[in-house]
Amino acid sequence: MGRPLNKRFFGEPTAAGNEIKVNFHDGSSVVEGHIVKQRGSKKFVVAPIGASDTEYTCTLVWDDVPANLSAGEMSISFKMDDAETYLARKIAGRKATLVAPAGSAGSNAYDGQSVAWNFSTSVVDGAAQVEEAGDDDDNTLTTGDDTDFVETA
Repeated sequence: MGRPLNKRFFGEPTAAGNEIKVNFHDGSSVVEGHIVKQRGSKKFVVAPIGASDTEYTCTLVWDDVPANLSAGEMSISFKMDDAETYLARKIAGRKATLVAPAGSAGSNAYDGQSVAWNFSTSVVDGAAQVEEAGDDDDNTLTTGDDTDFVETA
C-alpha cells in the first residue's frame, strides 16, 4: 500500500479541523463525508459527516467531478497554488498525485503532478490544500455550511 495516510486525518470534524473531507456515493446520492479507515492505496472506509455509524467501502476515483460519482466511488479534492481545483489520483502520507477533473476550465498547471499536501491556505507554499471536513466556524457540518472546492467544468 505504500505510505498510508496518518489516522489523525480520519474521523468526524473536530475543533482542530484537520480531517480529510471526501465526497462519495452512498448508493442513492453523492454525500460529503470523512475517512474512517484506509483499506488500500485507493480503497477507503468512509462515513457521512454526522452519521459515523453508517460506513461504506469506496474506491478513490478521479476521472470526473464529484457530482458524477457512482455507487461505491469517492473523491478527494485539492486546491493548488494556481487556484485550480484538482482530484487525487493517488494520496499517500506526504504526497498526492493531482488530476484536473474532466472538462475542467483553467490552466490546470499541476495536472498529473505529484506534490506535497497539507491543510494550509497558503498559495505560495508549493503544496496542495486538501479539502477539510467541517466549516470555518466550528468545524462541524450541518447541511452544506462548509466551503466546498468547486471546479468549473
